[in-house]
Order: sequence, then C-alpha cells, then structure tokens
Amino acid sequence: MAPMIDVRQLRTLRALADHGTVVAAAEALYLTPSAVSQQLAVLSKSTGCELLERRGRNVVLTEAARVLVAHADAVFAQLERAQSDLRAMSPAPIAVRIGGFPTAVMAVVAPAMKALREEHPEWGFEIADTESEQSVARLIEGSLDVAVVMAAPNRPLLGDPRIKVLPLLEEVYQAALPADHPFAGAGRVSLTDLVEDPFVLAAEGLSCHDQVTAICADAGFQPRGRHRATDFSAALALIANGFGVTLLPTLGVPPKMPDGVVLVPLKEDWPRRVSLIAMRAGAEYPEVVAALRSAADRLIR
Repeated sequence: MAPMIDVRQLRTLRALADHGTVVAAAEALYLTPSAVSQQLAVLSKSTGCELLERRGRNVVLTEAARVLVAHADAVFAQLERAQSDLRAMSPAPIAVRIGGFPTAVMAVVAPAMKALREEHPEWGFEIADTESEQSVARLIEGSLDVAVVMAAPNRPLLGDPRIKVLPLLEEVYQAALPADHPFAGAGRVSLTDLVEDPFVLAAEGLSCHDQVTAICADAGFQPRGRHRATDFSAALALIANGFGVTLLPTLGVPPKMPDGVVLVPLKEDWPRRVSLIAMRAGAEYPEVVAALRSAADRLIR
C-alpha cells in the first residue's frame, strides 16, 4: 500500500522551508519545536525519503524535501479550490477576512465592503490595515482571505506559488512641492528637476518607500531621504512647512490639500503605482473581487 501523506505534516515542512529553522517554523505554526521535529520525522518515514540534512546546529531540506514542497503547494491550491467550490454551494453565510495598505483600505476596501455588506447583510467581514508584505504573509498563514497589495520592487512574496494576484488599480504619481518651490507654478515638473531636493519618504522596508526610490532610480538618481513619514498626511505637513518634496499617488491625495503644498503633474508618463488583489492560489472570491474592482473603477473615472 502506498504511504499516506498527512496534509498537516506537509504544512509543517512548508513552514520549515519558509522560515529556515525548526524553532522559527514552530513559532509560525504555534507548535513546540519538538512537535515540529516529530511531524517531520513521521513524514520522512511515511515517504521513505530523508527530508532533512543536518548542517552544524541547523537542518536544511534535502532534494527530496524540495520536491515534496513543490507538490505540497499544488496540494494546498487544490484544497483551496475544493473549499471555494463548497463555499459556492453552501447556503451558509460567508465570512471574509480582507487586508490592505492604508490608502487602499480608505479609498477602495472600505467602500467595496460596505457595498457588499448591503448586498449580503448576512455575511461577516473582518478588515485589517496591513502593509503589503504583511498581508501576503497573512494570506499564506491563513489569517487573511483576500488582500489589496502594492506591486512594489523587492517584494518576493508576490512571486510565491501559493499566491495568485489579479489586477485592480493603476495610479499616476504627482510631485508634492512646498508652495514656494521654484517649480510650484510650473505646468509640469520632471523627476530630474528634483534631484537636489530633500525627499520625505516612508520608512525603509515599506512598499511606499520602495516605490518612490525605484522611480527616482529609473530617472537616474537616488532621492535624498532626509525625512521619514509613513502617513501621507504627515508627509504633506512636512512639505507644507518646507522640509522637502515627495511623489504622491492618486489615492494619497487628500480631499483638501493643506495650505503650503502644491501638486504638480510629472512630465514623465511612466511612474505608476500598481495595486493588485491577492489571495491564496486556488481560492475564489468572485463577489469580493467584483466589489473591489467596482470601487476602484469609481476612483479613476
């Protein structure tokens, strides 16, 4: 008889592949390190293959383990498809856990979920303000079902085979300048006109920071990020008081600009911020996707 492979043990092996050590995998799974080791030992015995190789005080995955991880991802995706099919057939109310970066929650997620709640008052909703990298990690661990994420550089989790992404929204950037800036009265400003200006940037490691620095790098310079402000309103307050400039995407533009700040379109047409709908591979939430896209469409008409 062919050996039976336990899905829970596959998830444990996947967690080890993700986190690198038994201790880190145990923390991610809310298990003890001994429980993780035991599950992996049972999985190794049931497959008849050595899955771990000791390197000093740590362990690494063998070639057989890496093959099994690839198959595990396909198994997880198929289980998601099964759950989606059953969810579509079930009369039970759906509970949706959705995350998004702050401006996406404000401008897209909140109005979309309001419209969906009016259409399906029996459904349950949990909405979380989360940075894109955190949202993707939470999708993988199962604490979110859908997320609106930013397609920023250096975001390897968006290429994870366990995650699928769908297009949602593309925003233009404008230059946010102090009112007394030399280009504040210009019809348009080039990125290279801002080379000598200090920039107000989000904290390093956040998608907004990566986006702006990547745009400036494509224009041939490194922005001088003297000031840090993750919230757009804080960034605009610094700019209004003459502490620098920044690039502002469409969703970051407030209903009323603060006094002392001028928005100037860029001469370059290519800087864009792309937002995506992310969910686990195999999962289907058609009503949620439709509601998010409808809310996004209203923003860019």
